[in-house]
Amino acid sequence: MSLDLPYCVVSIRPRTSISQLLNTAGLLTFFREDRIFSSSGQLPGSAYGALIFFHAVMSMGFEPAECAIVDKSDIGLDLAMEEDFCVFRMNDGTDSAELENKGVLVFNKFADLSESIDLFNEEVDLEIKRY
Repeated sequence: MSLDLPYCVVSIRPRTSISQLLNTAGLLTFFREDRIFSSSGQLPGSAYGALIFFHAVMSMGFEPAECAIVDKSDIGLDLAMEEDFCVFRMNDGTDSAELENKGVLVFNKFADLSESIDLFNEEVDLEIKRY
């Protein structure tokens, strides 16, 4: 698997837990160490929410409006949308119309996500050479 876009993992879980989950899923080799962000280990105190999103995108040299977030939690979706991130969510059987009315881009299978991210990239005219 190779993406032509910069990407990372952002979580409130401890970094060791993130690495273990990625390893179990067979995905750890796709993420450089500096592209795994954990609010529990990288932000002072109990800083959660959009701060970890900001920390990740700023570390990678981007602005929130240039970034897409794939999240399954309602809290993550709400925080990302409040801060001008483009938000994707896989259809999990909930009312996708409600999510779409909030501005969430709902996809049904991961093949759809790839196409949607390509369209998002064209829309924001991302300068890929920065990563």
